[in-house]
Amino acid sequence: MRLVLGKILALLLVAGFAGAANAQQFLGNNNDSGLLEFSTGMVDITQDEEAAEFRLDYRFQHAMFGVLRPITGVMVTSDKAAHGYGGLAMDVLWGDHFVSSIYTSVGAYHQGDGEDLGHWIEFRSGLELGFRFDSRERLSLGISHISNASIGDENPGTEILSLTYAIPIDAIFD
Repeated sequence: MRLVLGKILALLLVAGFAGAANAQQFLGNNNDSGLLEFSTGMVDITQDEEAAEFRLDYRFQHAMFGVLRPITGVMVTSDKAAHGYGGLAMDVLWGDHFVSSIYTSVGAYHQGDGEDLGHWIEFRSGLELGFRFDSRERLSLGISHISNASIGDENPGTEILSLTYAIPIDAIFD
């Protein structure tokens, strides 16, 4: 599974850089809208106890220092686990359509019937590679990691593979 995931991410990365003939630009402030993001995927992809993930995020338009965009969101799983979080993201547009995002966040975790991640405070970090349509909607493939950064007695962590569709907020209210 890891080998297949690595090949998919490598292919997306190469495609993203191939489309980067124009200079890259950080997104936020005046060159992008706030985004409402809908994601689905698989939690615990490197283990035997996979669960479905459903996530709703909001990525703010304003970028601090012109680079870091605040994000907030909630994740629920088919195992009734939940994670509400807030953090920062950096979005880079490569050429006209390829976009990469890296983000980190912290929030409260409820285990439900899901995996015991060792603490109620959990950190989420991830990377997304995607395509930005002319309408500024996005379709991205991402991989993320959730763990408690060793603040708990145990820190098993988990990896998540997800597909995200993002719609600009200004398109919703037009």
